[in-house]
Amino acid sequence: MPKPLTPNQEMYLKTIYEIVDEGSEPRVKSIAERLGVRMPSVTGALETLRVRGLVSHDRYGDVRLTVRGRKTAREVKTRNDLLHKFLLEVLKLPPEIAARDACVLEHVVSPVTLERLESFLNFLRVCNRGASETIAHFEDWLSCQERGAACRECPGPGGKPCAS
Repeated sequence: MPKPLTPNQEMYLKTIYEIVDEGSEPRVKSIAERLGVRMPSVTGALETLRVRGLVSHDRYGDVRLTVRGRKTAREVKTRNDLLHKFLLEVLKLPPEIAARDACVLEHVVSPVTLERLESFLNFLRVCNRGASETIAHFEDWLSCQERGAACRECPGPGGKPCAS
Protein backbone atom coordinates (compact mmCIF):
# COMPACT_ATOMS: atom_id res chain seq x y z
CA MET A 1 0.00 0.00 0.00
CA PRO A 2 1.49 3.37 -0.96
CA LYS A 3 2.41 5.86 1.71
CA PRO A 4 -0.27 8.57 2.15
CA LEU A 5 0.37 11.95 0.59
CA THR A 6 1.51 14.74 2.84
CA PRO A 7 -0.61 17.91 3.10
CA ASN A 8 2.14 19.67 1.13
CA GLN A 9 1.94 17.15 -1.70
CA GLU A 10 -1.85 17.47 -1.76
CA MET A 11 -1.50 21.25 -1.98
CA TYR A 12 0.75 20.94 -5.03
CA LEU A 13 -1.73 18.63 -6.75
CA LYS A 14 -4.68 20.91 -5.94
CA THR A 15 -2.77 23.97 -7.15
CA ILE A 16 -1.91 22.32 -10.46
CA TYR A 17 -5.53 21.22 -10.83
CA GLU A 18 -6.80 24.76 -10.17
CA ILE A 19 -4.36 26.33 -12.64
CA VAL A 20 -5.52 23.91 -15.34
CA ASP A 21 -9.17 24.46 -14.37
CA GLU A 22 -8.66 28.21 -14.87
CA GLY A 23 -7.46 27.55 -18.42
CA SER A 24 -3.77 28.20 -17.84
CA GLU A 25 -0.74 25.99 -18.30
CA PRO A 26 0.85 24.97 -15.01
CA ARG A 27 4.53 25.74 -14.98
CA VAL A 28 7.03 25.70 -12.14
CA LYS A 29 6.98 29.50 -11.93
CA SER A 30 3.18 29.81 -11.76
CA ILE A 31 2.96 27.04 -9.15
CA ALA A 32 5.68 28.73 -7.07
CA GLU A 33 3.91 32.09 -7.27
CA ARG A 34 0.54 30.59 -6.34
CA LEU A 35 1.96 28.74 -3.33
CA GLY A 36 4.38 31.46 -2.27
CA VAL A 37 7.42 29.18 -2.48
CA ARG A 38 10.66 29.21 -4.44
CA MET A 39 10.96 27.45 -7.80
CA PRO A 40 13.50 24.86 -6.53
CA SER A 41 10.93 23.79 -3.92
CA VAL A 42 8.38 23.25 -6.66
CA THR A 43 10.88 21.28 -8.75
CA GLY A 44 11.64 19.00 -5.80
CA ALA A 45 7.96 18.47 -4.99
CA LEU A 46 7.18 17.72 -8.65
CA GLU A 47 9.90 15.10 -8.74
CA THR A 48 8.40 13.40 -5.69
CA LEU A 49 4.94 13.51 -7.26
CA ARG A 50 6.37 12.21 -10.56
CA VAL A 51 7.96 9.23 -8.81
CA ARG A 52 4.60 8.51 -7.19
CA GLY A 53 2.92 8.53 -10.61
CA LEU A 54 0.81 11.64 -9.99
CA VAL A 55 2.37 14.15 -12.41
CA SER A 56 4.52 14.25 -15.48
CA HIS A 57 6.93 17.11 -15.91
CA ASP A 58 9.48 17.80 -18.58
CA ARG A 59 12.39 19.94 -17.47
CA TYR A 60 11.46 23.58 -18.24
CA GLY A 61 8.09 22.41 -19.55
CA ASP A 62 4.50 22.15 -18.53
CA VAL A 63 3.35 20.10 -15.60
CA ARG A 64 0.60 17.59 -16.26
CA LEU A 65 -1.45 15.58 -13.83
CA THR A 66 -1.70 11.89 -14.55
CA VAL A 67 -5.12 10.25 -14.41
CA ARG A 68 -4.41 9.25 -10.80
CA GLY A 69 -3.03 12.70 -10.00
CA ARG A 70 -6.12 14.40 -11.44
CA LYS A 71 -8.40 12.11 -9.40
CA THR A 72 -6.47 12.83 -6.20
CA ALA A 73 -6.36 16.58 -6.88
CA ARG A 74 -10.11 16.63 -7.56
CA GLU A 75 -10.72 14.84 -4.23
CA VAL A 76 -8.64 17.43 -2.35
CA LYS A 77 -10.42 20.29 -4.15
CA THR A 78 -13.82 18.76 -3.35
CA ARG A 79 -12.90 18.50 0.35
CA ASN A 80 -11.71 22.10 0.32
CA ASP A 81 -14.86 23.37 -1.41
CA LEU A 82 -17.16 21.57 1.04
CA LEU A 83 -15.28 22.82 4.10
CA HIS A 84 -15.04 26.35 2.71
CA LYS A 85 -18.78 26.45 2.02
CA PHE A 86 -19.58 25.30 5.56
CA LEU A 87 -17.19 27.76 7.20
CA LEU A 88 -18.36 30.65 5.05
CA GLU A 89 -22.09 30.04 4.70
CA VAL A 90 -23.02 28.28 7.93
CA LEU A 91 -20.46 29.45 10.48
CA LYS A 92 -20.33 32.89 8.83
CA LEU A 93 -16.56 33.21 9.08
CA PRO A 94 -14.88 36.04 7.16
CA PRO A 95 -13.83 34.87 3.67
CA GLU A 96 -10.09 35.03 4.34
CA ILE A 97 -10.40 32.93 7.52
CA ALA A 98 -12.77 30.45 5.86
CA ALA A 99 -10.35 30.01 2.95
CA ARG A 100 -7.31 29.57 5.20
CA ASP A 101 -9.01 27.16 7.60
CA ALA A 102 -10.57 25.09 4.81
CA CYS A 103 -7.10 24.76 3.30
CA VAL A 104 -5.75 23.37 6.59
CA LEU A 105 -8.74 21.15 7.36
CA GLU A 106 -8.92 19.59 3.90
CA HIS A 107 -5.82 17.53 4.74
CA VAL A 108 -6.88 16.19 8.13
CA VAL A 109 -10.64 15.77 8.23
CA SER A 110 -11.84 12.17 8.07
CA PRO A 111 -14.02 10.84 5.26
CA VAL A 112 -16.75 10.10 7.83
CA THR A 113 -16.77 13.72 9.01
CA LEU A 114 -16.82 15.00 5.43
CA GLU A 115 -19.73 12.74 4.58
CA ARG A 116 -21.65 13.93 7.63
CA LEU A 117 -20.86 17.56 6.85
CA GLU A 118 -22.09 17.14 3.30
CA SER A 119 -25.27 15.50 4.60
CA PHE A 120 -25.78 18.40 7.00
CA LEU A 121 -25.40 20.96 4.21
CA ASN A 122 -27.83 19.01 2.05
CA PHE A 123 -30.24 18.84 4.99
CA LEU A 124 -30.07 22.61 5.41
CA ARG A 125 -30.85 23.06 1.74
CA VAL A 126 -33.92 20.79 1.66
CA CYS A 127 -35.34 20.97 5.18
CA ASN A 128 -38.64 22.83 5.35
CA ARG A 129 -38.19 23.83 8.99
CA GLY A 130 -36.58 27.14 8.18
CA ALA A 131 -32.90 26.25 7.92
CA SER A 132 -32.06 29.45 6.06
CA GLU A 133 -33.78 31.48 8.76
CA THR A 134 -31.86 29.56 11.42
CA ILE A 135 -28.55 30.33 9.73
CA ALA A 136 -29.51 34.00 9.38
CA HIS A 137 -30.51 34.05 13.05
CA PHE A 138 -27.16 32.47 13.93
CA GLU A 139 -25.45 35.40 12.20
CA ASP A 140 -27.51 37.83 14.32
CA TRP A 141 -26.71 35.82 17.44
CA LEU A 142 -22.98 36.02 16.65
CA SER A 143 -23.29 39.79 16.29
CA CYS A 144 -24.93 40.02 19.71
CA GLN A 145 -22.22 37.84 21.26
CA GLU A 146 -19.52 40.11 19.85
CA ARG A 147 -21.20 43.04 21.55
CA GLY A 148 -21.48 41.14 24.85
CA ALA A 149 -25.25 40.86 24.74
CA ALA A 150 -27.64 37.96 24.56
CA CYS A 151 -29.92 37.50 21.58
CA ARG A 152 -33.36 38.91 22.24
CA GLU A 153 -34.98 35.87 20.71
CA CYS A 154 -32.98 33.37 22.74
CA PRO A 155 -31.62 35.10 25.84
CA GLY A 156 -29.16 33.16 27.92
CA PRO A 157 -29.16 32.96 31.72
CA GLY A 158 -28.65 36.46 33.07
CA GLY A 159 -28.06 37.83 29.55
CA LYS A 160 -29.44 41.13 28.40
CA PRO A 161 -31.60 40.97 25.29
CA CYS A 162 -29.78 42.14 22.20
CA ALA A 163 -31.10 45.21 20.43
CA SER A 164 -29.98 43.79 17.04
